[in-house]
Amino acid sequence: MPRIHCSILTLPDDLDTATKLRMIAEAGFDGVQTVPPSPAARASFADAVGAAGLEASACGHLAQDHPAEPVFEAAARAGMTSLNLQVAGYWRDDAWHDARVRELIALSETYQLPFFLETHRHRMTQDPRRTLALLSRHPDLRLCGDFSHYTSAGELVGPWPGEWRDMLHTIAARCGEVHIRLNNGQNIQDPLREIAPEQQSEFLALWHAAGAQCPDLLHTTELLPASIGYDRPGRDAANLGDIWSDSVQLLSMLRAA
Repeated sequence: MPRIHCSILTLPDDLDTATKLRMIAEAGFDGVQTVPPSPAARASFADAVGAAGLEASACGHLAQDHPAEPVFEAAARAGMTSLNLQVAGYWRDDAWHDARVRELIALSETYQLPFFLETHRHRMTQDPRRTLALLSRHPDLRLCGDFSHYTSAGELVGPWPGEWRDMLHTIAARCGEVHIRLNNGQNIQDPLREIAPEQQSEFLALWHAAGAQCPDLLHTTELLPASIGYDRPGRDAANLGDIWSDSVQLLSMLRAA
């Protein structure tokens, strides 16, 4: 049975945290994903997560040259089960990337907190070819595969070209987490109702490939609202569909797979 978390950002901003956590738990998710709470909010967050019967995984964005240790410490102190980070610095050279990765892996060991480097546009993992090279140099590095960024960059429409499928499955084999989101090869995120069966099958096979290599793979539905940039050019927010309903449907698809 896969472990499945839901991004707290999927739920409307006008709901309080306890209500969001209750909805996530009642839908059947195992946990919630969010940024680590501040020290002042740590105790109340832990109480709310415990009351909902959930676990919590951490996510975040690490700006270029910003220290990484504070986010590891915050996630560890909050009792979070893992941490994925989008790490900026795409235009830095390989030596810089290698030093950053070694730092992140060392911090993961220091804090005994599983760490996954997220595949994401405008980050050091933007380019899949460069990501593969990074993986070859760092056999201990594990990823959070947000493949929607690669499928939109490659304009992939099912059935995917063989060389793209092979590359994505190679990357999937190094994942400790996958972000569950689908698209039709143009936008980062599309409503589930608009995803053709062949495209859905390609994504499901990719997530399955990740799970085959990592029995404890974390699946996190991460359907995000228009308010933080996941709108689509020329369309209003309603055209994103109901991201909460889609998240629950994706949960059912993953349980049934």
